[in-house]
Amino acid sequence: MENEARYKPLRLKHQSINRWRIGQTIEQRVRFEPMTMDGDINAWLLEGFAIHENPCRKEFVTKRRENTPEPPGRMEGGAGTGGGADSEPSELYFPWGNPRVERSGFWMVPTHLSTYAVTQIHSPRAHKSKLKLITCGSITLWINGKLVDDFTPFTRNHEAEKEIEVEWMEGIHTVAVCFEDLAERDTQYYFRLDYMGTEDIDIVLPLGGDVKEEEVRQLENALSEAYFSRDTVFSGPVVLNIRNPLNREIPFRLRFGSDIFGDLQSKDAVLPARAEAMELGQAEDFGMGYKYIELSARIGSLSIKKRLGVQIYPESALEFMTEGDIRARKDAALKTIAQYGEPNIHTALALLKTDGSVEAAEAMIRVGMEGINSRADCSDFFLVSLFRIWQDYRDSGLFSEAFWEEMRECILNFRYWMDEPGDDVMWFFSENHALLFHTCELLAGQLFPEGHFTNSGETGAQHQAKAESRLKEWFERFMAEGLAEWNSSAYFPIDAVGFIQLHDLAQSSEIRRMAKEALDLLYYYMTLNSHRGVLASTYGRSYEKELKGHYIVGTSSMCWIGYGIGYLNNYSFSNVSLCLSEYAPPEAYRKYLTLGKDERFIFRFEQGIGGYAKLYNYKTGRYSLSSIADFKPGQPGYQEHVMHLTFGPEANLWVNHPGELAVHGSGRPSNWAGNGYLPKAGQYKGLGILLYQINPKHDVHFTHAYFPTGIFDEYAERNGWYFARSGDSYAAIYAANGLRLQQHGPDRGKELLSDGLNNAWIIRVSDQDESGSFEQFIERIAGIAITAEGGQHLALNDPDYGKVELQWDRPIIVNGEEQLIEGFGIQGKLEYL
Repeated sequence: MENEARYKPLRLKHQSINRWRIGQTIEQRVRFEPMTMDGDINAWLLEGFAIHENPCRKEFVTKRRENTPEPPGRMEGGAGTGGGADSEPSELYFPWGNPRVERSGFWMVPTHLSTYAVTQIHSPRAHKSKLKLITCGSITLWINGKLVDDFTPFTRNHEAEKEIEVEWMEGIHTVAVCFEDLAERDTQYYFRLDYMGTEDIDIVLPLGGDVKEEEVRQLENALSEAYFSRDTVFSGPVVLNIRNPLNREIPFRLRFGSDIFGDLQSKDAVLPARAEAMELGQAEDFGMGYKYIELSARIGSLSIKKRLGVQIYPESALEFMTEGDIRARKDAALKTIAQYGEPNIHTALALLKTDGSVEAAEAMIRVGMEGINSRADCSDFFLVSLFRIWQDYRDSGLFSEAFWEEMRECILNFRYWMDEPGDDVMWFFSENHALLFHTCELLAGQLFPEGHFTNSGETGAQHQAKAESRLKEWFERFMAEGLAEWNSSAYFPIDAVGFIQLHDLAQSSEIRRMAKEALDLLYYYMTLNSHRGVLASTYGRSYEKELKGHYIVGTSSMCWIGYGIGYLNNYSFSNVSLCLSEYAPPEAYRKYLTLGKDERFIFRFEQGIGGYAKLYNYKTGRYSLSSIADFKPGQPGYQEHVMHLTFGPEANLWVNHPGELAVHGSGRPSNWAGNGYLPKAGQYKGLGILLYQINPKHDVHFTHAYFPTGIFDEYAERNGWYFARSGDSYAAIYAANGLRLQQHGPDRGKELLSDGLNNAWIIRVSDQDESGSFEQFIERIAGIAITAEGGQHLALNDPDYGKVELQWDRPIIVNGEEQLIEGFGIQGKLEYL
């Protein structure tokens, strides 16, 4: 290795060893003995998803623990990519602030993942130290070719750790890792290696003779600072702000697509020499959606990758926009989906209904059936539309008899519930999946009453009878408890597609009636909790794409189709069915979307088992502030979104404790969606308070707020508060531990950070009628007297509301009176002010 450049990016003392040469991940579908499962569909929301373990995991873990991986190939100017392999890996792994070495993602079928990584450690003197191994899967560790440990917790998205003692000689040590897991849907696939010693050791990366150390260092710095000026692009070029530090152009390979669903696409871009920005392509090149873009830059034999996210809402895709009645809006949405929708079974149906390409539709259906036949997770989301296709096109002559026989076999061979045997990782344990599975089972049984369903051994008539019973139980629970995944912009549309298909296709008049009542209730929740047709509120399940992508989510287009208020887009899951149905949402709910500037109301309601989601929404014609009270405060979170302020589709503000340090990561919770640890929340009208008490074992020792300064008409900082104006509405935000505006990286100018494990936040919203000018609002709020005791208690004297305080063990108190947070039921109480 005499002629190699070496890279020393940081010195380590009680830090993660997180720069590596990393190989390609080997993915292998795993088959198991088919087994059944059981359990309550919503219990995991309170108790954690780990209460449900697929039987396949037990079998996999047992076999893996009996077989230690082979060590990687020897160092040849780099690291081997796999057991016994001498070829170099394709990637130089940089952490971008993440202490983990991570390749997390989503796998639709059970998949064995295996990845090798190698780095070098330079020790200035001989010494002993502890190393901490952290993973959710397994870590096999070699130092200087000797097996040190094979740590195999396999704890499914929950970290496990182990400390070992290592003896370091003076000089260079080669450290190699194989990390593995069994991917089941969303999978936190990573390892972490923490040095626990007292010596100042170095990470030394062998780069190879064709790579210049300084160029790698400069490119890492440039990518770490890359950002989009705003989180939405409407037209023209998609421009990434990134400075080229080199004297030559840098070619990039882009891979992009929607999260989980949608085909990944690739394209090339070039960062000119000494440029300050790079055009990634025209907005239309990326399609419509919230796009995760992976940038890969090549330097010699190495690549360096960085992931970013941005919403693309191309104005050119709105060619069918209309101001007509609901029928005209349905036609416009159907045409938009047919032209611009993600390739799937729903979009195929839109193509057929708009006289589009039959060949293209058939290709989409066939790909969709391949996924259903493999029992890929979320198959129920797509299978549900095959029944409409069969009903409307079986005798059309558009497709061959062989095609229809393939569809028939697809339907007859499916696994319709967890009590049937399977070796898949389809998720049954949520209300949206349960509804879709039962809907598919009913429609399949109706379609082939005499058919032999191979997985259960039952007839279609037997399946129909079971499904009717299951659906009645599901609807009875829904009408008693509401939605466990309250207000979820991600899952309202999934529920809706089940309701609509039952409303249109079920033979049972009782099932059709229940589906209609459920649809009406869904629109009731959606209109009450939406602002200008955008469901931007507290959510039971949230993702970054819904929090930052309000133009392109299904609820925005469902509102637009129903009432002409919201946004036309290409969302297909619910909206193809909605457009083809005679169903129209209640006209009486329109008024909830069209509040005048002087109108305002409070809507309090409950959702979930025992009313565990105690929800509050203060809404005016200008803004809305919503929250959930007393939801598992101080406990680890998942995807719950606790408090949200919105002025419009882009002008939003919320606070959370990041579940992971990686920006645009795939964790649940992630950096922006959900909470690593949940806060205590209290709200009174336009005032919200959050108290955080975070376990020091968590990676993230700060909380932050989404604060997109480029979207606000103006913003200011005074006396520890940050202020924003959007039109004639105002927001103020405060953290007891202080605030600073992010000046670096992908969230530059969009993030307020506050350090500390115990903290208290305030969000205050008002408008011109209540508070006068923006400057007057600032003066009134900046002078508020505040008392805070870590994350235990906060009290303030609000100029409009009086003395308000929130304690960890009590509901919010206003002028000495404890505010009622429960007893409102699933229909709730609507109070106009």
